[in-house]
Amino acid sequence: MRVLITLVGAQTEAVSRGIELGRQLKARGHTVSFLGAFPDVVQAAIRDMGAEAVTQVIAEQHDAAVIASMAAPDRMTQVARKLKSVVIAQESLLDLMTLKGDIAHWVGLFRSAARVVFLSQRQQEKVFAPFISGVDPARILVLPCGASKAAFEPRARADKDFFSILTSGPVVQHRRQQDLIAAGERLRDFSLVFTLMGDTSGLASLGESTQKVVERHPVRYVLAGPRWGSAALSLLREQDMYVHTAADEAWSQAVIDSAAAGLPLVLSDIEAFAETWVHGVNCLKFPINRPDFLASTIRMVLQDDALRTSLSQAAQQTARRFSAERYFDTVVRAIEALAA
Repeated sequence: MRVLITLVGAQTEAVSRGIELGRQLKARGHTVSFLGAFPDVVQAAIRDMGAEAVTQVIAEQHDAAVIASMAAPDRMTQVARKLKSVVIAQESLLDLMTLKGDIAHWVGLFRSAARVVFLSQRQQEKVFAPFISGVDPARILVLPCGASKAAFEPRARADKDFFSILTSGPVVQHRRQQDLIAAGERLRDFSLVFTLMGDTSGLASLGESTQKVVERHPVRYVLAGPRWGSAALSLLREQDMYVHTAADEAWSQAVIDSAAAGLPLVLSDIEAFAETWVHGVNCLKFPINRPDFLASTIRMVLQDDALRTSLSQAAQQTARRFSAERYFDTVVRAIEALAA
């Protein structure tokens, strides 16, 4: 098969999964192209696997498409109408509804697709129900992605005099990184480094006061920029804790990767995490939009070695329930079925 993978407006997690999906398809003898405008590091990964990057869809040159990025729904709908397509919905569906325009675009996209893969869990069906009105349930697959085997490898404990805390995702107001910064200011009695991994061009959206704090203290608040694949995993393995602050999520690959690496997790108390992550068992949770509660929760983890160890071990055990290999094998089979 000749497969086109779209990564338009590519998010960090979407890029990583899209590149790996391309490798899996190439390994099974398929021809792969990537649609989008990519930075040099992504272009290099595409070339290394023997694939090519293209900027337009020519139906005669492809047998099927994988829509792996949910940007520009009208353009993606055009792709789905030209080619038999598998759509991978990896973003928060609340984001799709509230931030990216008319829900009709998304309904049209999912109706045009031959198969829709929701990177989520069954509990979230009621959330994405409005998007799949009129879509044959047999065409819908709910499939969370697990961590890579490399994420489970033992981390080398660095000799350092500070504690590293990671969060990830594009730095934008609705992901509430401003709450982590505010919590960090409440924890000045600890030697901490907060690393924000992801597109930081939206820093100003966090508010002027938050932006000033980050700019005044670049050693305490590190803007790491976008990372994906091995670069993201390498940064993650240098951390001591992972904090998730967003008020909405469908499936967070960063959370599952952090759990696999054995990081204790501090997570916003949102419905998407209720099915997998249990407060006091494999994570600690805090109410969204409450930096005071977030600070006290982080403080609890910092002060209790036994708690950190317990949370770390339980999180890693939870991560083993999800398989990256099963995810990619299932998606590849769904793509290959389009040729039938």
